[in-house]
Amino acid sequence: MRMRWLSGVLLWLTICCYAVAQQDIRPELEWCLDHLPDRHNYPETGMPFGPTVDFMQEVARRAGVKLRYSPNTPFARCLRLMEQGKTDVMIRLNSSPERERFMFMIPVDYARSEVLLLRKDSPDIESVAGLTQLNLILIRGYTYNAETIKMLTTHRNTIMMDSQDSGLELLLRGRGDALISTAEIARNRIRSNPSYHGQFKFASVSFELTEPRFVHLGLSRASPHANLQQRLADAVQSMIAEGLINEYFHQLPSGPIQL
Repeated sequence: MRMRWLSGVLLWLTICCYAVAQQDIRPELEWCLDHLPDRHNYPETGMPFGPTVDFMQEVARRAGVKLRYSPNTPFARCLRLMEQGKTDVMIRLNSSPERERFMFMIPVDYARSEVLLLRKDSPDIESVAGLTQLNLILIRGYTYNAETIKMLTTHRNTIMMDSQDSGLELLLRGRGDALISTAEIARNRIRSNPSYHGQFKFASVSFELTEPRFVHLGLSRASPHANLQQRLADAVQSMIAEGLINEYFHQLPSGPIQL
């Protein structure tokens, strides 16, 4: 009887160990991310959370992979790590020929047009023609929509900054006239810095998209897991087909808002 009981215990342990081993052999991808309030919050202690985190976890589940979070990493550094194959995936990326050189780009959602950010006491700008004499602040490494790029190629006065925060600081000090950004990113950076509160406004000018553009999930071509591109694409496509994108990405204001 005792031998039979021991045999049963050993069988049960074997089954459990096999199940655990099967889970452990799932590929593990690192998601390179920063702190973007309301989207993927990255607290000083604890794990990232927010709708983008929920989205990425569901993509990982459907693709049969594990997801590991990078440390809180600035966007531009994430891009460099992706190019070097030192991290695996990023999310909410505009596409460009340069990015497609080192990333597989999987469409996730429609892109939103940029907005023009001004100091609170600046005159409003109502049309693209009103930008002619302005010193425009742009963010290095950000991929602007094609229509915005076309407009900027003929603009004489632009100032390139390394980050959204440095661009806002330059604008606040009056060393630039306006900053081109997205409403979402501008709002989040301003909310995160009390010294910015009440200092800015959105201009009336509209940078409308003439054709649909997309934001993407990027997979590094130099990643050891680059062969998982189709699994990730299939997972994303299944979520789009089920109408889940609105749940993850469209629950916050998308247009110009009061700062």
